[in-house]
Amino acid sequence: MHFAKMAASASALALVTAGAVLALAPDGEAASAGVYSVAPYVDMSNSQEGMLDKAITGHNLKAYTAAFVLGSGCNQIWGDTLPIGNDSYTDPLIAKAKSEGASVIISSGGASGLPLAWTCTTQSSIDAGYQALINDYGVTQLDFDVEGAAVADTAAAARQMQAMKDLKASNPSLQFSMTLPVLASGLTNDGVNILKAAKNAGIKIDVVNIMTMDYYSGTGTEMGQGSIAAAQATLAQMQSVDSSYTYANLGITPMIGKNDDGSTFTLADAATVENFAEQHGVGRLAFWSINRDQPCSGSANSLSTCSEISQSSLAFTDAFMAYAGGSGTSGGTTSGGTTTGGTTSGGTTSGGTTTGGTTSGGTSGGSTCTIAAWNSSQVYTGGNTVSWNGHNWKAKWWTQGEEPGTTGEWGVWQDLGSC
Repeated sequence: MHFAKMAASASALALVTAGAVLALAPDGEAASAGVYSVAPYVDMSNSQEGMLDKAITGHNLKAYTAAFVLGSGCNQIWGDTLPIGNDSYTDPLIAKAKSEGASVIISSGGASGLPLAWTCTTQSSIDAGYQALINDYGVTQLDFDVEGAAVADTAAAARQMQAMKDLKASNPSLQFSMTLPVLASGLTNDGVNILKAAKNAGIKIDVVNIMTMDYYSGTGTEMGQGSIAAAQATLAQMQSVDSSYTYANLGITPMIGKNDDGSTFTLADAATVENFAEQHGVGRLAFWSINRDQPCSGSANSLSTCSEISQSSLAFTDAFMAYAGGSGTSGGTTSGGTTTGGTTSGGTTSGGTTTGGTTSGGTSGGSTCTIAAWNSSQVYTGGNTVSWNGHNWKAKWWTQGEEPGTTGEWGVWQDLGSC
């Protein structure tokens, strides 16, 4: 499978893959607690960075992930080839966002580049380079995006894990994340081996934030459900390495709008994912990318600069910010009602049905129940409840057309008893 997500280089914007974010946890706490529960990516070498300012000042964005820092020998540069801490373009953008109240995660690597531990073999230089990111930008979160053949580079992975241990010792509040490729069925074998390497090195992994995009399984792929399926599979893999992992150690990062494989992640999909996160306490939501969270027009006319779907500006930001307890000012998704250009986030309302939700009243299979009857054409997401054949049922994940009581113990519907 080809994995793609937009990554900056000196000459072009490349596409990077679906992946997973791992974070080093202090005493098992979730790295995404609080401000980092929603932290979408921003391509800092893209011409649409003004979208970040709009997201912060007009749509209540509190955190973002700045991409990408690239290893160059034992030095580090931004995607525009200027050095970290001395980039006359990127550094002011980060400083402005900070002054407006947004926290930043610095991301290294991407499809077109590598983190420092993959380009430098001197451990002390790697440690010093990562420490420079902390010092220059005043961050408490670092992300490392490792893809392709680099995921299988065990020597580089060992250097990375050693750097994580060293930096954690000298920066107790620091948390690390790593972006790794993911399939719809979960992490690749090399990705699982990275988890095992971290465990063997004594590193406590905090959040695995899978980048659910570009499955190349056909343009009809339902991307909201694909995100949920990948999340469930990844959690199972995580628990096979360490049984203490929960959904609080998991994050989900789709590519909004059109994906490189022709599939589409819609605003309805965003509502599905946000609702799933609400139901399960997912550690972090993000997306690729803030730059693309707008319809195509003018200079925003390609997959790297817009979503290539009909939407209002920053509609996906609004949709995901619902998970952080905030909401935007225009378009997108709100909790408990439909706004122009978006969908509701699912759940139960009184006297009306929201997308993916239920209403009070109704009957099922001839029995009077207080929860709405199951509807074969209705989309349900994890946590939604229905009544059917005299019983109440709860969906474990996204479903449509699967009749309650016919899917078995391990199926989508959980029997809550008679009603």
